Amino acid sequence: MRSLHLGRPSRIAVRVSVGALAVAIAVAGTTVAVTGAAQGGDGRSAALVPAPPPATGPPSAPARAASAPTPSVAPLAARITPDVLVTAAHALTPAELHQIENTGQARHAEVIDTARVRLGDGSTEAVGVAPSTFRAYTPAGTAESNPLWASVADGNVAVAHAVGKALGVPLGGVATVGVAQQRAERVGAYATTGLPGVGVLVDRALSGALGLVPRSGVILAGAGSDPVVTAALLTKALGAGYTVTALRVPTANGRLAWVAPAAGPISSPYGSRDDPLHPGRPEFHAGIDIAAPLGTPIYAAAAGVVQYAGPASGFGNEVILQHADGVSTVYGHMSTILVTSGPVAAGQPIAVVGSEGESTGPHLHFEVHVNDHTVDPLAWLAAHGVQVTR
Repeated sequence: MRSLHLGRPSRIAVRVSVGALAVAIAVAGTTVAVTGAAQGGDGRSAALVPAPPPATGPPSAPARAASAPTPSVAPLAARITPDVLVTAAHALTPAELHQIENTGQARHAEVIDTARVRLGDGSTEAVGVAPSTFRAYTPAGTAESNPLWASVADGNVAVAHAVGKALGVPLGGVATVGVAQQRAERVGAYATTGLPGVGVLVDRALSGALGLVPRSGVILAGAGSDPVVTAALLTKALGAGYTVTALRVPTANGRLAWVAPAAGPISSPYGSRDDPLHPGRPEFHAGIDIAAPLGTPIYAAAAGVVQYAGPASGFGNEVILQHADGVSTVYGHMSTILVTSGPVAAGQPIAVVGSEGESTGPHLHFEVHVNDHTVDPLAWLAAHGVQVTR
């Protein structure tokens, strides 16, 4: 069997750093070479399967009145492209909001509730929004859809698709979410908002119950010609205590810089295969397995934001990074997670190799998602400058 060695990423030069998606990275000479036989693998399918309920039974979502009307969501009148996201750990004062709008030269500003929340046994960023207005700030063809926003307006949580898969929670299932105290909430939709690192989306009416900080974030639209420059100006003007992220990121040749996520041979490629844990049972392998000794560093394959970090169904432990242009990467089976939130740079260590979850040996399971659909990670890396020698 042919297998690939993914070389350790070489030295990284960071040009601008104002947030995960506002980082321009230059990476020199990452290589991938062919050698050796395969080892290690996992038996996790790409299918979304509910996690087994605990012995005491799963929590129940709050009962909703059967006679309650389904909220209507008006058709989208105009599209506004989001440029910059500003968040803080406190409620923003009118003076702070005025400073943000003026410094950002924004034509439109949408105030939101935010907080880092526990989701199941892991963590992610949650945003409380007004469904009737926030959808104007979402990318084309994603969260503007009436079913998603009607579900959010009806009091259900929306969970990022990759995060829902990590937790093994299907649509209609129940997830526990909150800051100080977790509540059982029905997952009414999967959300793709384009906001970096966001794994949970709710109506602002639910923000207080989940512990989100009211009016702690602002989405700016029409904020100058270059969101990266605008984000840098805001970072300087606001100082410490704020997170400023450019949501539209100009990159060289329209691409982020990519590096190999770990060093080792490819023990299982992307696509159809026999389930290693159940010989003779076919399954679809949604990523690649990179066999490596316990403790081998795992690197962020590109600049991004931590969308989820924690325990996961099948993978044992999992990290999900969100990148620009609807791209996310998934890393599974690690023994130790080194990041929990915030921005990461390409090539930054985020975890170490383990054999947690459904695994036959130490390895990294690595996936690339584009607009919630998996693609072959080897083909993606090759197309984005990670040299593949065959």
